Amino acid sequence: MKRILLATTAILAGLATVFPAHAQTNSDGTKASSAATAGAGKETETIYVTATKRGAVDAQATAISLTAFDARKIDQLNAFSTDDVIAQVPSTNFIDNGGPGRGYEVASIRGLSPVADNTVGVVAQYLDGAPHYVPNYNLYDIGEVAVLRGPQGTLWGAQSIGGLISYRSNRPDLDKFSAQILEDSYLTSNSSGLSDRTQGVVNVPIISNQLAVRAAGYYLDERGYIDNVTTGASDVNKVHEGAWRVSALYQPTDNLTFTVIYHGNHLRTGASSYFDIDLNGWKTSAPYSDWPAKEDSSLINFLVDANLGWATLSYSGSVFNMTDNYYQYNLNDLDMFPVSRDSVSDKESATTHELRLASTPGGKLNWVLGAYYDNYFQNQLETDAEVADPTLPGSPVLGDGYVASAIGGPQRTVQKAVFGEASYDFTDQWQVSLGGRYFWWSVNNHQQTTYFGSNYNQTVGHVGGDDFLYKAQISYKPVENITIYALRSQGFRPGGFNPFVGPALGIPESFLLFKPDTLTNYEIGAKTSWFDGKLLANGAFYYDLWHNIQTVVYNESGSFAFTTNGPQLTAKGFELELQSQDLIYPGVYAAASYSYTTNRFDEGASIFPGVPELIHEGDSLRRTPRDTWSLDLGYNFALTDDVNAFVRTNYWHKAPTSTKGFNGNDGDIAVPGQDVFNAQLGAAWSQWQARLYVKNLTGTRPLQQIFPNASNDEQPAIASSIRPRTIGLELSRSF
Repeated sequence: MKRILLATTAILAGLATVFPAHAQTNSDGTKASSAATAGAGKETETIYVTATKRGAVDAQATAISLTAFDARKIDQLNAFSTDDVIAQVPSTNFIDNGGPGRGYEVASIRGLSPVADNTVGVVAQYLDGAPHYVPNYNLYDIGEVAVLRGPQGTLWGAQSIGGLISYRSNRPDLDKFSAQILEDSYLTSNSSGLSDRTQGVVNVPIISNQLAVRAAGYYLDERGYIDNVTTGASDVNKVHEGAWRVSALYQPTDNLTFTVIYHGNHLRTGASSYFDIDLNGWKTSAPYSDWPAKEDSSLINFLVDANLGWATLSYSGSVFNMTDNYYQYNLNDLDMFPVSRDSVSDKESATTHELRLASTPGGKLNWVLGAYYDNYFQNQLETDAEVADPTLPGSPVLGDGYVASAIGGPQRTVQKAVFGEASYDFTDQWQVSLGGRYFWWSVNNHQQTTYFGSNYNQTVGHVGGDDFLYKAQISYKPVENITIYALRSQGFRPGGFNPFVGPALGIPESFLLFKPDTLTNYEIGAKTSWFDGKLLANGAFYYDLWHNIQTVVYNESGSFAFTTNGPQLTAKGFELELQSQDLIYPGVYAAASYSYTTNRFDEGASIFPGVPELIHEGDSLRRTPRDTWSLDLGYNFALTDDVNAFVRTNYWHKAPTSTKGFNGNDGDIAVPGQDVFNAQLGAAWSQWQARLYVKNLTGTRPLQQIFPNASNDEQPAIASSIRPRTIGLELSRSF
């Protein structure tokens, strides 16, 4: 992959002599980031988003809790991973689950996250309209990231209880050739050498105004920073990744477009990013160093947009496939073996279809109607096997490779829905919106649960149901630059199975099924603009009721976890965003966010009949920071007549939290507050840009996923964190 991208540089240089150079543009006509323009001009401008499913609309003019980033703002933050963007969004967070290499992360919005790692996410994430794609998607040639806070169940369906993150790749430009090549080399503390990222994009019109093709990709050779003190190996959590995207846009008439997008991803990693707390550094004492992970995926999107004059008819379809295999070693995991190997084999496939009809904007009545279908298949099998400990005589106990447990198997989830939203402008000041979604869901589950030779599997077969969600909103504009809104919205997750229940496991058969859970959100917010648009100030208060919350608990012996429905949870909070351009001083931009959130169970529950309460009234969700804030500050200036320069810094803070959960699996560990600084400076001239940057400037080690000490659940044993201090130099050239 890297050789292909490097060879592309020479090809692009040749093409540049044939095609004139132009700045890149997004599909909605807004200007995208390029090496020639980054660092010049205003840093905040109108950002258009498509996440409302009504075409490209002004994010600031949309009366919902929405933070949006276009290609220029993504470049401004020097963001490659989603974390770099999410850290600047109020009430939004990622919880690192410490998987192989770069880890697996779970999104959290407004403090709402899966109650335990066994439940599915509560924040829906879509890539070019598809809900299924490779985890931890990196940002290359992305033109839009929209974070919608609060449930989005009406338009977006399942897993949007907390909110929605929508990614949109840059579309082919029918008129102009453009290209860019980027080389990024960086050094991370405790790493033995340089890491390297090579990235490129090229847009080529084939038939003027009718057909164009765009190709983008990157290759990442990233050194690890975790050292194994047992084996003596260094940089065990290395990452090698190649990703690519090819898209074609065909517009036979001014009113009809067809778009096909192919995403590919190839990932190979080393060990996970866990380190031992008591080793006082980026070190692990695991008996093995090589914990490889292999992940390959493909996603194909097919999009059609037809302008009917009075409305737009849109179709969005996707086909997704992924294979994922990884394993890691656990010390004393089964309380019987010195070392066990946790292996996960995961195969996923999905097909989605959505058909929408949206009114042409401009009238008093605006509406969107749609139908949705999602067929998702997953075959995930997790096995725990004994392996020999090279440092311990007498190991293994039962035999090297003896499989103690095997949990998982095939499961198919199908969702169907019809939905709609409509808004009506009664006057220039008052608007009312109503929306609804009627949906059906079903799960076919045929998993196994084998524990020390005994299979506790039940043939669980099929379960399903249907329900209706609705949304109501009223908006008021007392003056042109202020919008105040009140909103009621809902989100949901489908139910499912616990295939391993029964007397032998200490789990009553009444827990075979768990029901869907829903969240109802009540919100009052305002979006305002001041000083001729040089200052934007947006805020919201929210009050959420999470009903039948899907809860992971353990049987009395603590040997098996299962999902059931817990009591109601209440969450409430406040969030504020400020953004300015040229207000403090010409060329200076600033963006700041603050959020306060709290949640608690409204009543206690024993879960198991006749046993003490597992959930107590007033208990909170684990790892919910009460206060978070961020700051993004920069100055763009002319260094010479031909060179524009910039200096930028951003910072984020999370308040102290705790791992305490009602099932006790994560212990009761106090997690300190987190403060992370990033900085960069650079210059842009002609078609070139150079950037010198440092991430995690102070070298802090904020704890992410944490596991308690076996003898004291208030003390951490192993944990994961963000990448240590990283200093890099990035050079790019546009054509």
